[in-house]
Amino acid sequence: MEQTARLELKNISKSFPSETAGRIDILKDVSLTLESGCVLRLAGASGSGKTTFMNIVSALMPPDSGSVLFNGTDITRLSESGKDRFRAENVGYIFQTFNLLSPYSVVENVYAPLAFAGKLSGDYRKRAMQALDRVEMAEFADKLPYHLSVGQRQRVAIARVLFAGQRLILADEPTASLDGHSSGLVREVLLELSRQGAILIFSSHDTAFDLFRTDMTFNLETGVIS
Repeated sequence: MEQTARLELKNISKSFPSETAGRIDILKDVSLTLESGCVLRLAGASGSGKTTFMNIVSALMPPDSGSVLFNGTDITRLSESGKDRFRAENVGYIFQTFNLLSPYSVVENVYAPLAFAGKLSGDYRKRAMQALDRVEMAEFADKLPYHLSVGQRQRVAIARVLFAGQRLILADEPTASLDGHSSGLVREVLLELSRQGAILIFSSHDTAFDLFRTDMTFNLETGVIS
């Protein structure tokens, strides 16, 4: 993983139509800077804008105003193909929906995103197996996703991010519905990724994350960054 990463949000605002209030402000003039290894926790009730925030910083959704810079490049101004390339090269997703590809085996799911982006190199299967071993899933390498439990699927999603080595990690409720062992593995790997230089942005209602190392918390209900 390349160690240098810098994410800058400059005066980001986003609102959505409302039948009762005209428009509802989800983000209003948000500015913050995250460097390599920084951990940002998003706090707030369901519907407060945590997923919207992640979608904006990953260029899946444009802000109404403001800019998002990653290593000096304004990703809000990239073409659609440029945004796709930015995500493939820089963004790792760990969501509660897993987004595994059902026709492919576990190990193929680990390296599939980089394969689709044309970024595979070297002994990629060996490295994919090492990532699976890190999350205790190597013995399931040739299984299909539907053979796996919920916790096992999430561990495959974690292995996929470990394999790719992206510099911006987005984790949206990554331990929801997981057992204690799987949840612990997820937290360990997230910290490992941040120590390797990734910027980590996560949200979780799991109380175990209350002891998780964070550098900054953004409460989307109050708009306060602390």
